[in-house]
Amino acid sequence: MEQELRNRFGISDKAGLFLLIALMGAGALVGSLGGVLVWKGMTGEGMEHMQLNISNPAYANAVRVIQTFLSICMFFVPPFVVARMMQKKPMEYLQWGGKFSVQMILSTIMIMITTLVIANQLSVVMEAIPLSKNLELYFKEMEDKYMQQIEVMSQMKGIPDLLISLVVMAALPAIVEEVFFRGGFQNMMFRSTQNIWVSVIITSLFFSAIHFSYYGFLSRLALSIVLGLLYAYSRNLWVPILAHFVNNAIAVGQVYYLRSTGQSVVDNIDDKFPWPAVFLMVIMFYFSFERFRKSVKHGIE
Repeated sequence: MEQELRNRFGISDKAGLFLLIALMGAGALVGSLGGVLVWKGMTGEGMEHMQLNISNPAYANAVRVIQTFLSICMFFVPPFVVARMMQKKPMEYLQWGGKFSVQMILSTIMIMITTLVIANQLSVVMEAIPLSKNLELYFKEMEDKYMQQIEVMSQMKGIPDLLISLVVMAALPAIVEEVFFRGGFQNMMFRSTQNIWVSVIITSLFFSAIHFSYYGFLSRLALSIVLGLLYAYSRNLWVPILAHFVNNAIAVGQVYYLRSTGQSVVDNIDDKFPWPAVFLMVIMFYFSFERFRKSVKHGIE
């Protein structure tokens, strides 16, 4: 049965969902315009030079600030605005709270380690799908641009740079994206449809699509489904935030290791795993998730 709980503004959860998407679009516009001002203030260059130099490692700090500002405008502010309209306590509406047990934390970490291996292997499936030459070139160009951005933002020459990268590339994205996709989008989708799987799948399709990566589509889809289930079972936004951070932190650590050993990030960041190892991870994922389910008080209803 569709949940149509009204609030003092007379907005249903379904209407709030559309409002959330609209505010995300507005946040993208504000974030983009603000990014231009940040670029001008930090580099002294105009917008005409921004596209030419944004992939230059010399401007890594400016790129980090711009990306952080854009993410906050798009993903962090809109859910709080809508949640405040829906309820006087937005943190409660977003389900941002609750206690962690040691077992829950350890299970969440193990779930994400196994998920990372399984999801990474799904890119093999995407690469096996035949494409026209033009589409293949287009998608590879998109991947190259994404890797260029990673190259710029992951300039790490020591432990201080590693710590900064863990904050900018692991912690902040985990927080702002989970607030939007789990606390906002999935939460409102579930309140509107009362169907947990519909909310998880649609949210995950949206999550993967908005990253604009063809070859990484299935990988991010699988990752988002796991994050969505962790949120659904725990009803605690901190759980998918922790899981997302673990996923990002592993990637940052891998980049740091490759850079410190003089290896190419582009050539090694997405190394595939042998299939026997993947099957082992599937088994470990199952038992880790069962352990996680037992560690939380609430289940899927």
